[in-house]
Amino acid sequence: MDFQQLADVAEKWCSNTPFELIATEETERRMDFYADPGVSFYVLCPDNDCGDNFLLGLPDADDDALEEYSADVEEEEPEADHPQMGVSQQ
Repeated sequence: MDFQQLADVAEKWCSNTPFELIATEETERRMDFYADPGVSFYVLCPDNDCGDNFLLGLPDADDDALEEYSADVEEEEPEADHPQMGVSQQ
């Protein structure tokens, strides 16, 4: 998939999450994401020869911010638009 298409899909994904796509680097095929309070990650996108494999990276995270973010996420009710495979829906 063309890198710009991947970036467009990432922007659309961000619209349903607390994350923002804050940087893209086409040469490295890298996208950086950020959400308050200080949670970030990056994704290295494969070229066309790598199939659907992506590398997820976590830069040095502030442990307190990550714990606070995790607690906020756990309080939210998930809004699944489709059943999750392998998870009981009872």
